[in-house]
Amino acid sequence: MAGSRAFGWLLDVTLAAAAASAAVLLTTELTAGLPASARVPLLTLAVVHGGILILRRIVPRAVLGVQAVTAIAYVAIGLPVFMLGPAIVVTLYTAAVRLDRRAAVLALILVEALLAALLWTGPAVPGLLPWVQFSVVLAGAWFLGDIVRRWQLAAAEHARRAVELEQAREDLARLAVNAERLRIARELHDVVAHGMSVIAMHAGAGRLAAARDPEAARRAFEVVEESSRNALAEMRRLVTVLRDVDDGAPALAPAPGLVDVHRLVAQVAAAGVDVDVHAVGDLAAVPDGVSLAAYRIVQEALTNVVRHAGPTRVRLAVTVDDDRVSLEVTDQGGRRARDAAPSGAGHGTVGMRERAALYGGELSIGPGPDGGWRVAGWLPRAAAR
Repeated sequence: MAGSRAFGWLLDVTLAAAAASAAVLLTTELTAGLPASARVPLLTLAVVHGGILILRRIVPRAVLGVQAVTAIAYVAIGLPVFMLGPAIVVTLYTAAVRLDRRAAVLALILVEALLAALLWTGPAVPGLLPWVQFSVVLAGAWFLGDIVRRWQLAAAEHARRAVELEQAREDLARLAVNAERLRIARELHDVVAHGMSVIAMHAGAGRLAAARDPEAARRAFEVVEESSRNALAEMRRLVTVLRDVDDGAPALAPAPGLVDVHRLVAQVAAAGVDVDVHAVGDLAAVPDGVSLAAYRIVQEALTNVVRHAGPTRVRLAVTVDDDRVSLEVTDQGGRRARDAAPSGAGHGTVGMRERAALYGGELSIGPGPDGGWRVAGWLPRAAAR
């Protein structure tokens, strides 16, 4: 910004010096035979007429007024106005750039009228053709300035819209992330509520069985211990990841899990996608929170296949080990092979990554080895203590 201002100031000084020099040179040639006392006022008018351009960006109206006065005085003394040089051309250009449209048009009209009056009433009448040429030059300078003004206004408008669009994009992204976290919070609510119900039921059963059946009471309290740990882990994640998210009315439907993956397979199969399912391990043994997160990741991955690849073939692998749940969804490409691959930065992709990170797992999303798309990762099987 400072460099641009310095360049503009240097340009104005250069233009003012050039215009003043041209006016002085022309006036000197016309007044070569006059005494010095008669030449000084004329040379002063010439210097002021050209030198005032140094203020053209700051006060263009005042510059036009000063040049009009010096031109009238120049003609009144007895010299033709066109010998003052090209300073008025620069001023008209500046007026068209800096002033609003109405004021700029008025400035052009007044300058053209004054030029005509000074040319035809001055000491040397140039004739019709020179007058037309002078008028066209002035109008051309004005129109050039008007075009520049329009370009500047368009550039400023585009810049403003770009800022607004960027702000809107950031707001939408923030809202999308908050909405996804809100959905996760509702699902965690279901899991925690289920855990509390189990705890309450087994705590009551343990209290009643404590006296007559100690073994049953011990098993009940083991369930209470495990359920409370899982519930506390879910609450810890809720507070850490979803703090400050305003949760509205919670969803009341039971949270799905890995055992419900067959429903997803049936849905995408109805859309024309062939799914090869490979499940290893006991899906029902996965803790509710982890099972829910894995289910949602698989759901989003299969939904993306339907949306981006169309009818194709998909391999879904779910492996439950002692310490982790591994997931992999790989498609053969379909329509995506011809279209541009997704960037991996959509809202659904953000949600999948957040779900994996929420449980301390990892997830990779990108092109597969055979040209399709691959979503693969793992979640820890046990809830973090």
